[in-house]
Amino acid sequence: MKPDSPEQNRQGWPQPNQFKKSIRLEFTLFVSVIILLLMFVTGYVLTQRFVESTTRNVVEKLLVQARSYSGPAGKHIISANGPDALMLNNICKKLDRDNADVIWTGVTDKRREFLAHTDISQVVAQKSLPELQTDEYRDLLSAGEVFAARGDTLLLIVPITENDLTVGYLGIASSNRQIIAAREASILSVVSITLIMILVGLPLTLLAVNHKLKPIKIITENLQAVNYDDINIDIPLRSSNEFGYLAETLHVMGDRLNTAQKDKLERERIQREFEIASEIQKNILPRTFPSGAKYDFSGYYSSAREVGGDYYDFIEIDADRIGFLVADVSGKSLPGMLVMLLTRDIVRQYARTGLEPEALMSKINGDLIGNIKRGMFVTMFYGILNARTGHFTFASAGHNPLAYYDARKDEVSLLKTKGFPLGMMPNNQFSKRIETGEIVLGANDWLIQYTDGINEAHNAAKEEFGMDRFLELIQRARQEQPETLIDRVIAGLTQFVADAEQYDDITLVAMKWFGAAQRNAESKIGVLAGGN
Repeated sequence: MKPDSPEQNRQGWPQPNQFKKSIRLEFTLFVSVIILLLMFVTGYVLTQRFVESTTRNVVEKLLVQARSYSGPAGKHIISANGPDALMLNNICKKLDRDNADVIWTGVTDKRREFLAHTDISQVVAQKSLPELQTDEYRDLLSAGEVFAARGDTLLLIVPITENDLTVGYLGIASSNRQIIAAREASILSVVSITLIMILVGLPLTLLAVNHKLKPIKIITENLQAVNYDDINIDIPLRSSNEFGYLAETLHVMGDRLNTAQKDKLERERIQREFEIASEIQKNILPRTFPSGAKYDFSGYYSSAREVGGDYYDFIEIDADRIGFLVADVSGKSLPGMLVMLLTRDIVRQYARTGLEPEALMSKINGDLIGNIKRGMFVTMFYGILNARTGHFTFASAGHNPLAYYDARKDEVSLLKTKGFPLGMMPNNQFSKRIETGEIVLGANDWLIQYTDGINEAHNAAKEEFGMDRFLELIQRARQEQPETLIDRVIAGLTQFVADAEQYDDITLVAMKWFGAAQRNAESKIGVLAGGN
């Protein structure tokens, strides 16, 4: 089956065409963006620090020059004949020659008016040094020294002192050419490195990422090639890292998923077979119940599982006699049903010959003993009703006692005859124990047979329903018809059990006699001798 077939779409498997993005490409782009971002941030920080370092060097150099000339300048300011303008102008010119970046140099008196200047017009016009207020590079400056950057010009003012008295100021204006050059050189370096990373680093990164993430491609290709009808994920990837773990995990998951899928199909097949078996069981159970002028039957069956081992049946022997039976196979579910079907065929084979209950039981036991699994057995109650006289004979192969309601005494009693379960004992032992019971029914008497799914039912508190509740429900419904009595009993049982799980099959058969009694008062109930 193709990976993108409609069947697989129906099953909900992910389709490759729904996931076209490449995680390797995405990861490469992500790493590349991170690298470029780091390069930009790093370049910016390095440029700032380089410019800062260059600026400090420029300031330190200007300070050294200014301080070295401030001493001689002070001597010429306080000369005996007044400030020596010629010598002060020489100092300014020498400073200008010593530093190619100096724009102008000037010396002032203590009132900050120029006494000398590289531009003589400043002196003629009696210009003054500007007042500067700044905290830049305070760690480099001494008391009274001021540095400030104004646009592309660096201004430095150093006081000229003599005998600890300020007699004037030396001012220097320098260009920031070195600083600009440093910034441009740093930016150029960062751009160059970035271009190298783009042209060389990114392809290498792509190759490295593709190599490292190649297991993803291997895993993806193998997953796309999986046959989802027979899942076998065997990825040719052996590694001790996470990819190896993922590949091995997918292999194990594939095996388990394949097993689970086959198990699911097997469960569905078994479920269908159980449904067929359940339908077969429903079809073999009586659909109608015998009814006549003097009697009326009704029955009920509920399996604890899909199919069960309980069984009841009605057999028309002749014009006057009707046989009915209730059986319970020890095994549940399908094995129980199979034994039940076997038992049903045997019963029907012999019952129509008119055998009495005791003899019929022996025949059934002889046929079952060699045909069912060791350890399995069947309990059975079988009785024959004479629909004309009300005479009822019965035998029990280890089954529950017969519930008998005596209308004359208005009481329910349990009638039990001896007998081994079918399929357990050889016939010579079985026949010695089996015995037949006899009842002559009176008007409004009841015969009720059942399986232990009723009296042994439990509620959520593990309390047993019990025989007392069962017989009390029969007593309360004694005036009803058989179908209604069964409904009342099942309703009472359901109410008692409530939400507890049904753990055993339930079978219930009820018969009400309407005819008059054809017996004397002393011979209503009896047990006939056992043996064939």
